Amino acid sequence: MRQLVLLSSIGLAVVALASASADQSDGGVWSEFRNGGSSQAASVLPMYWSPTERLAWQRELPGYGQSSPVIHRGKVYLTAVEGPMKEACLVICLELQSGDPLWIHRLDAGNLSPSNYMNSRAAPTPVVDDRAVYVFFESGDLLAINHHGDALWHRNLANDYGAFENNHGLGTSPTQNEEYVFLNIQHDGPSHLIALSKRTGQTVWKAVRASAKSWTSPIVIDLEGRQAVVVSSAGTVDAYDASTGETIWSFDQLSGNTVPSPVAIDGRLYIGARPPEFASDRHGARSNLCLDMMSLEDGQPAVLWRAHRAICDYASPVIAGDHVYLISRVGVVYCLDRHTGQMHYAQRLGTECWATPIVASGYVYFFGKDGNTVIVRSGPEFEVVASNRLWNADDPPAPETYVEHHGQQGTSGSHGASHGAEAPEHGGPPGARQADGGPGSRLLARLMKYDADGDGMLSEDELPPEIREIMEYVDTNRDGRLDADEIRAMAESFAARRADSQSSSRDPIVYGVAAAEGAIVIRTGTRVYAVR
Repeated sequence: MRQLVLLSSIGLAVVALASASADQSDGGVWSEFRNGGSSQAASVLPMYWSPTERLAWQRELPGYGQSSPVIHRGKVYLTAVEGPMKEACLVICLELQSGDPLWIHRLDAGNLSPSNYMNSRAAPTPVVDDRAVYVFFESGDLLAINHHGDALWHRNLANDYGAFENNHGLGTSPTQNEEYVFLNIQHDGPSHLIALSKRTGQTVWKAVRASAKSWTSPIVIDLEGRQAVVVSSAGTVDAYDASTGETIWSFDQLSGNTVPSPVAIDGRLYIGARPPEFASDRHGARSNLCLDMMSLEDGQPAVLWRAHRAICDYASPVIAGDHVYLISRVGVVYCLDRHTGQMHYAQRLGTECWATPIVASGYVYFFGKDGNTVIVRSGPEFEVVASNRLWNADDPPAPETYVEHHGQQGTSGSHGASHGAEAPEHGGPPGARQADGGPGSRLLARLMKYDADGDGMLSEDELPPEIREIMEYVDTNRDGRLDADEIRAMAESFAARRADSQSSSRDPIVYGVAAAEGAIVIRTGTRVYAVR
């Protein structure tokens, strides 16, 4: 008996030591979307699991959410929305060790929009620090909640600065430094990068940005001794002084950077971008590039390299050692030398990824939307070391309480729809999905509102930015204008490309991940899993 007690004590000591080691290595914190942009986990993560092995816990969530989890010292924070018009915004706190619910904070949404597969549903990821969790919803509601579930302050940015004009809503996630929360509100209406006080929620500074549809998220970096907020979005990459909002530099020689967010290391910035609609991958590859932020040429960072073939669709780029990894919409992973841009390989993962990968201990974890996680050894050779499923592919877990709603589509703000960060089926220009009069009639009517000279055709200058970007691919007669037949053909092509978007957008879908204390937390629309 004494031996058993001794062995038990030794075992407990080893577990405690391992836990303490994990706490020391990552502080028990994954503080925001992509862990501040690095997507790096400091602690050793599990390599193998299945629906019946090494799942620490799983839990059905109230409502629906597309944000990533965040972790802070033994607690997991998630967001969700409830109701057919997203009437309620939820902040959910779970215990990391057990998955037990600790509290739920409910807030009446400041603005309503339909809850369905075409619209964002709690897409922005929170940020967390020792004082509070700071949460933004596409309804415009922004609030700080302490770690006991009590609201510290609340405001609605859509009410303060104008309704968000985006057919599928906002998905941008905030970032932070010690004093401020930073949020890029970019849509078809007046757009801004905003710094808000963590203490009061009041606006500290506001930098005007171009109106454009974008779902990317900013990052905070150290730029030659001062903090900067970097935004890659809608054709530009811009750096702002974190204290004042003053523009430090701006780079504008790219396109397609509307979904992936940037990653920075050693004074270099890696930009992910998607090819325009109707374009081949090679047309979008040149916007996947590396900028030298320490070397400015005419006020812009120098381009160290541009990709020749690699593209980045929904998940953002990640860095592992001397390599940068990008993922296309069909699940092709591109491994490039991060110093030269030379491609080492392009290989299919066998799964599509909407969540950004995690890098840990020399491995890259690719989280497929179908619940399959493919783990690849970092390096110039493609080596899959494990492929792990969260659920049985033949019997995926259906939502237990969430009911899919089929409300009006509309526009965002107080009446419309929304969508967010890493969900591809919501891309494309306004009117891409039509019902009455065929797929082209409504798009034609909407676009003809831009016909300033009334000639019945749209020149490039008259087109909205999202259509202007694809002008060369849809102007089939190459006359520099779009006529009614070309607009109808474009709309029909959009509709055909998205014909299965509804069926492919049903939960379970892996939207986001986080890792701390040796655990991986994986979130679908209605469920959260912990692997340890």
